[in-house]
Amino acid sequence: VVCQINSILNYLTQKLRLGQYGKVGLMNDQLLCEIYDVRNGMIDLVYPFKKVNRTEEEYKESATKLADSPPFAKFEAWFEKYGTDYLTGSKPNTSDFHLWEMLDQHKILSERLEKPSIFEKFPKCKAFYERFRALPTLQKYFESDAYKLPINNQAMAGAYFA
Repeated sequence: VVCQINSILNYLTQKLRLGQYGKVGLMNDQLLCEIYDVRNGMIDLVYPFKKVNRTEEEYKESATKLADSPPFAKFEAWFEKYGTDYLTGSKPNTSDFHLWEMLDQHKILSERLEKPSIFEKFPKCKAFYERFRALPTLQKYFESDAYKLPINNQAMAGAYFA
């Protein structure tokens, strides 16, 4: 049994032979850790048990700040620097799956708050998001009920944003 998100993603990288060695492997590991920080920010935002946002009012204030200033400048700069379609090259790696998920969650959050698109300041992230979303191998998932499930666990953990 493998648990913890980065361990699971690293396991999948190895199992699916997505370039886990050398420069690509190091890049992927760095990116997974950086994206994990973005994920932790979302977890802190949405779950009251974290005691960062103890009330729905605090959540709304924090969510508005996050929607006004999404945490994707580093990834925009990464795409600019490397000029690749995906984070570590010409094909998706596990870090791409995790970044796409965070972009999707922040996009949905901004939409629900009726804020401008998170992609206004991040055109390279937008292009990545659209490119990844259009991958033929993922269309069955995006068309399924699984993609429509709540983002965060509202029923069990009381998430403000689900």
